[in-house]
Amino acid sequence: MSWTLLLAGDNGTPLEESHTLLDDELAEYLAGLEGFPTVQSLRNLPREETRMPDDLRDALAQEVEALAARVKRRELPDPPEWVGLEGTGDIRLGEPLGWEGLLAFLQRLEHLIFLGRQMGLGLWASGEE
Repeated sequence: MSWTLLLAGDNGTPLEESHTLLDDELAEYLAGLEGFPTVQSLRNLPREETRMPDDLRDALAQEVEALAARVKRRELPDPPEWVGLEGTGDIRLGEPLGWEGLLAFLQRLEHLIFLGRQMGLGLWASGEE
């Protein structure tokens, strides 16, 4: 299971090519990081399509920026090497993460938040089975 984080208007219509995937394994890893309560709360996102409140989006933006800086300096526990394994441990179902993938995810999320603010779009989460 995972979530797609995406930009959409108030009516829920998504902006093309404006999304990133948050796998359960990554959400669990982020939930274990002390000092980032908004990032930690991502694992509790509802599974139905939901618009994040602007105050949550803004808090997330601050934490993602600080977290990305720590990832660049590798000042955190090692991230999972693979995500998207769907509980099987079979890497054929997943994709590599590691430090590079974690930084790429955070940068995509940071970019989505920035674009959403500039374009007046909301940050939405949609759970997937």
